[in-house]
Amino acid sequence: MIRPATANDTARLVRTISRAFAEDPVMRWLFPDDEDYLSNGQALMASLCRRWQHTETQWCTPDGVAVAGWSPPGRPPPPDEVVGANGEHPPWRLERFHVLVDKIQSNTPPEPHWYLNVLATHPDWQRQGLGAALMGIVFATADEAGLACYLETETIENVAYYRRHGFEVRSEWDVPLDGPHMWGMLRQPS
Repeated sequence: MIRPATANDTARLVRTISRAFAEDPVMRWLFPDDEDYLSNGQALMASLCRRWQHTETQWCTPDGVAVAGWSPPGRPPPPDEVVGANGEHPPWRLERFHVLVDKIQSNTPPEPHWYLNVLATHPDWQRQGLGAALMGIVFATADEAGLACYLETETIENVAYYRRHGFEVRSEWDVPLDGPHMWGMLRQPS
């Protein structure tokens, strides 16, 4: 049911992530205008998909309605051609992006861990266990290696969801520049 994502999946996965994150506080803080979100937000999502595919850490359902993008322990930097998103970004967005990255980095656990960057299920397919199945792939790998899993989220509903899957709140912070409130959550190995 769950399989590694490939470049052939990218367009479908970008649509899934875009629909799942349409009201996400961080995405809408970075891309507040709908048209901007659909064009530049999707370019960012495609770039992230290429990054996860490069490290072989993106999994999806065969139909692409659910996807998880992870970074392996150490969060290795991707090659330059994977990082760049299309187009120029206005200075205010670049400032927000840098502030966000700084806050995330300052709250990241120092010990080696798997980082769940994105877990997305198309809204029409939510609440069917697809997210749990996607997380389970890396949970098994992390548990076998004795490593934790870590993520950030921006809604109290997601905090409750991830708690049901073994994550506990490790830290909380507010992103400057009127950014969202965030929770860092850690799942210890079983």
